Amino acid sequence: MAHMNTQLFDGMPPWKTLLAMGISQANSADFIKMVATCEKIIAEHPDDPAALLDVGTLLLNFGFISRAKDCFKQVLDWNPQIWQAQLNLANAARDAAQHPVALDLYSHLQNKQPNQPMIRRNVLVSQQYNPNLSNADLLAQALAWGEWAITQANGPHSRPAMQNFTPNASEPKRSLRVGYVSADLCQHTVGLFVKDVLKAHQNRGTPVEATHKVEVFAYSSCNVSDWVTQEIKAACTWRETSGLSDEALARLIRDDHIDVLVDLSGHTAGSRLTVFAYRPAPVQVSWLGYFATTGLRYIDAVLLDECHAPKGFEDQFVEGIVRLKCGRLCYQPVPWAPEVSSLPSLKSGHITFGSFNNTGKLNADVFDVWAKVLLAVPNSRLVLKWRTLVDEPFCSSIYKAFEARGVSAKRIKLRAASFHVDVLKEYADIDITLDPFPFTGGLTSCEALWMGVPVVTWPQNRVVSRQTFSLLSAIGHTEWVAQDAQSYVKIAQSLSQDLVSLAKVRAQLRQDMRASSLMDVAKFTQGLEQVYWNLFMKIKLQEEHASMPLKTVLHVGPGHRNSGANLPQAFHANDWREIRLDIDAINEPDILGSMLDMSAVESASVDAIYSAHNIEHVFAHEVQHVFAEFFRVLKPSGFVLITCPDLQTVCGLVADNKLTEAAYNSQAGPITPLDILYGHGAALQAGFHFMAHKTGFTEKSLKQELMSAGFTNLASKRRIRGLDLWALATKSVRTEDVLKNLASQFFPD
Repeated sequence: MAHMNTQLFDGMPPWKTLLAMGISQANSADFIKMVATCEKIIAEHPDDPAALLDVGTLLLNFGFISRAKDCFKQVLDWNPQIWQAQLNLANAARDAAQHPVALDLYSHLQNKQPNQPMIRRNVLVSQQYNPNLSNADLLAQALAWGEWAITQANGPHSRPAMQNFTPNASEPKRSLRVGYVSADLCQHTVGLFVKDVLKAHQNRGTPVEATHKVEVFAYSSCNVSDWVTQEIKAACTWRETSGLSDEALARLIRDDHIDVLVDLSGHTAGSRLTVFAYRPAPVQVSWLGYFATTGLRYIDAVLLDECHAPKGFEDQFVEGIVRLKCGRLCYQPVPWAPEVSSLPSLKSGHITFGSFNNTGKLNADVFDVWAKVLLAVPNSRLVLKWRTLVDEPFCSSIYKAFEARGVSAKRIKLRAASFHVDVLKEYADIDITLDPFPFTGGLTSCEALWMGVPVVTWPQNRVVSRQTFSLLSAIGHTEWVAQDAQSYVKIAQSLSQDLVSLAKVRAQLRQDMRASSLMDVAKFTQGLEQVYWNLFMKIKLQEEHASMPLKTVLHVGPGHRNSGANLPQAFHANDWREIRLDIDAINEPDILGSMLDMSAVESASVDAIYSAHNIEHVFAHEVQHVFAEFFRVLKPSGFVLITCPDLQTVCGLVADNKLTEAAYNSQAGPITPLDILYGHGAALQAGFHFMAHKTGFTEKSLKQELMSAGFTNLASKRRIRGLDLWALATKSVRTEDVLKNLASQFFPD
């Protein structure tokens, strides 16, 4: 929304009463009267910049872009230094999809006002709408903001001390305190997405430790209180923060002993992200309300999912990416959503495409593709709906954009804002939704799907371009996901050609959504709490290690501490500390993860890795991925110690016709060559399919795999009596004497 500032002069100006009337008229959707009230103020106070600024802001917030711009230009004619008018001109350009103009205005303004938080926030958000900026440009701007925020907060600041969950054996374990910071805990996209998750937090134990519960605090700077606000208030400890400075809010958060602080705003309107630069909580997280890096190095993690951030997106973030297994978003419909209507094209005789997205998401590429869709589907229509489509000059520019691409303006229907219930009712006119790009729909796409309307989307290389893709993946409809402009057109055309199938989809979509992870609030919240718990324990462990002059060994796949694999004796020395990584939460690992997903382990963070009889449990094509992860997490001076079955020796037993004879006895009973080759038969029969062996090694092949992963020096050993191989590989060059010494310490007899 545009920025309103009536504090340019002291005292209550005479036009304030009229302005309040105009705001009331706008909130009642009586825009004719609102505009008349605004024109009255302009006519009576043409030389009052404060009046013009606030009237222009009201007009802009309700879509009257052109008249709002006139007001801001009049303000700047009176005083070119009033930055609020310059900022709102840039916002108007963004809302009108004039991205090059907006970029120039924002850049000029930030150069003149480098320490104005609102300007910096608007610059970062608006860049996400601009298709012509590279990811490197976006990251650089965000990182600059992060360092600026730390400076403004009199930083740098160290991480606060982390609370102990077990003060002593006689005291019960306390709850994990999670604080959510937002300006949107109301009937806003963020409030609607987060409401039911916050309610589900109440009195829920985590899967790892049932005695640990999550205690929720909400730090709200929202000036609106509605039904969403009331439901959230009832579900947590509510803190009103609008009147608090950043420093005062940071102090309140510290006094509440928050363990995990979650930002829900990023750089969007009303954000309190600058509070995080004071580092008021030991673990700080970005989730839900933003769609890119915050740029603040004090944010430990950003919560996304595999669809929003596939492997390789790490270079777009200063934060670590944590991928939520149930998806980044959890949707629940508003209670007044109408029933799904019949397919409109069956009555109208033509296909109607639609997009109810923010017009700031439009650009020349979107117009190109949508025009091709309309040309590929004869007699089809396109309905666009957003608050700015009340502005006649802007509407005219959209008509011209389509006419320039060969589509008659008569086929384009532009609709202005309406109440939420009426927005949902208007999906009764839409057969197929067209998603803009690179800024795709979030809640808008959820609501279209809930109203039975398929959404055609084109995910690209920004998180914000992949929102609808994630939603469609969750509900099992990736057939509507395009790979390029051509396939986007083909998908839309194909959907429009089979009305019987399209009607079936419309009738089935709600059931598909209800049955999916997208709407499983309980499971989503459980997974979210697990992530908070893992982050807290991971960082706590790192902090403890940082304060102790110990070497760390990452024990991969150890099983339970009381019954699992033991470390080699050399790791039991006082200068070594074990970190246990396991895929099964029941084993109470320090870090929950697997060889194929070690994202929870920082790069170059451990001195050694020990992996005993794990590598044979992945497929041959996955071995290089595992070894690359081992290489990544090791410090430059680190080494990996691996043991696994020696297939050369085992095959000798097979050649002697001893395939099913006991080769040795273990705690699990007799182990045969067949067990060694394919996995312990008794365990597999009992349903433990993860015990299956999927690949194998000889001494030569194991060394080759390690060398291919980048390891420099290697020592190896075949232990004929143990039927196993041992390999020790270093990340950096070691002398032969050092390598021999390490091997003598860690290899068994």
